[in-house]
Amino acid sequence: MLSPDDPLTAALSDFRLDPAQSYSDQVHSLLLRAIVRGTLPPRTALSEATISKLINVSRTPVREALAQLADEQLVLIYRQVGTLVAPISVQLLEEGRFVRSTLEGANHAELARTITPTQLAELNLIVQQQREAVAGGQIDRFSELDELMHRRLFEFAGRGHVWVMLEPIKRQFDRVRWLLLGHVAGHSDRALREHEQILAQFAAHDAKGLRASVSSHVNHITDHMQALRQQAPASYFAD
Repeated sequence: MLSPDDPLTAALSDFRLDPAQSYSDQVHSLLLRAIVRGTLPPRTALSEATISKLINVSRTPVREALAQLADEQLVLIYRQVGTLVAPISVQLLEEGRFVRSTLEGANHAELARTITPTQLAELNLIVQQQREAVAGGQIDRFSELDELMHRRLFEFAGRGHVWVMLEPIKRQFDRVRWLLLGHVAGHSDRALREHEQILAQFAAHDAKGLRASVSSHVNHITDHMQALRQQAPASYFAD
């Protein structure tokens, strides 16, 4: 019998299936969110039978969801052995960092020249909500607003599809971002200060400054990796 403290139980206990939606898609989204946010830490065993029992669904959609997560390099499936949450791939993290830094720098520099007062007002509201989240120690809320801010900046430029394209590429990046918020002191405060600087540069239509700030903002994840690897278990990472 699983303990209430078991990561799988904790991650799935409050989940309720929507009979009107694809079961496979719902299980995939549930497990994806838990893996990215660290509720299911690297190397956690993922049993088809246990997941099926916990969320009251047949094993077929669970199997399909795990296969998709394996394709996304978020789980490792060992035949005759079992399935584990994959460790964070440093190589894939670096690829995600490179793609984000390149595309966001180019997008935001162009957007600086065309951003509207209405868009600036929405961006200002998001940053204000981030200040409130940091002040209240609301890590989940801050991370959700961080994701919203980056997505909206692509949408403001008419490139919402680019953000959708980035989603699977930045999975390892997102996993590390959640670990940083939970393990490295001051990470959310630093991210907030960088967002405030980006907001000010948009307001000033400073395209050159934005390129530099976005590059620094995204690339800081590499600077923090050494501190993170001292805090998190070594098994969390794979070189």
